[in-house]
Amino acid sequence: MMDTIREWWGAIMAATGLGVWLIRLEGASKTALREVERLEKQLDADRKAISETRREQNEMLREMRADIKRLLERSSSPRD
Repeated sequence: MMDTIREWWGAIMAATGLGVWLIRLEGASKTALREVERLEKQLDADRKAISETRREQNEMLREMRADIKRLLERSSSPRD
C-alpha cells in the first residue's frame, strides 16, 4: 500500500493542485462577473444622468436662443 502511494504521490499531488486551482478559478470568475454586473449598472446610471443633463442643457439653450432673438428684435426695431 505504501509503495503504491509513493509511486502515485506525484500524480495525487498534481490532481490535488489542479482541484485547488479550479476552485480558485471559479471564485475569481464569480468575482469578475459580479464586478461586470456592478459596472453595467453604474454605466446605465451614468447614461441616464448624462441624458438628463443634456435634456436640461438643451432646454436652457432654447431659452437663451429665444432671449437673444427677442433682444435682437428689440434692438433692430425702429424706435419712435
